[in-house]
Amino acid sequence: MRNGSAHLTRIRLTTAGTVQAVLANRRGTESDIKAQLASIVPPAWHFVALEYSYGMLNRTYVVFVTDAMICGARVRGLLPAPLAVTERWFDPYFFPRPDIVTRYTRVDLTSPEFKRLSVANFQIRLNKVEDVRFNAAPKWGMGTVPYSGRIHLRLRDGTTRELILLGKQDGPALVERLRACISDAPATQRIA
Repeated sequence: MRNGSAHLTRIRLTTAGTVQAVLANRRGTESDIKAQLASIVPPAWHFVALEYSYGMLNRTYVVFVTDAMICGARVRGLLPAPLAVTERWFDPYFFPRPDIVTRYTRVDLTSPEFKRLSVANFQIRLNKVEDVRFNAAPKWGMGTVPYSGRIHLRLRDGTTRELILLGKQDGPALVERLRACISDAPATQRIA
């Protein structure tokens, strides 16, 4: 019986490892994704974040910041916690799926078409953001997924968004950059 249970454990570990390998992008896609993101219209800086939805599900986004909007592009479905973390997990560009990122290279981030690409996509006008804060405290539920803290967006209508920075990113610098964009945004912007 002892040998039988060891065999089952090996099968379980092998199956889980195979599942994890299937969930990972192939090597080298990180540079492909960076190149695709550089061609996005209108020009925008970005970061990679995860957001929980419906309590326990999650979505991975590339969050673009244009001169008028914060645009969240869903670039992956559920992200499970890895069994073993390799160096690739610390690169934020490891998380987006290249085939999904490609969809966004052909559309204006600030257009209504952008939201039609995925029901999970979001667009927030910069003048609708009340406050931006960084939180470095651990996030319950992240398991072994490497992350760099959270950005909290509080909107003028009272709603909030919590964006968990995947991989190694400079959260305080991103928040300062967001704050600068928000303060530079015109008080009145036409809604697209």
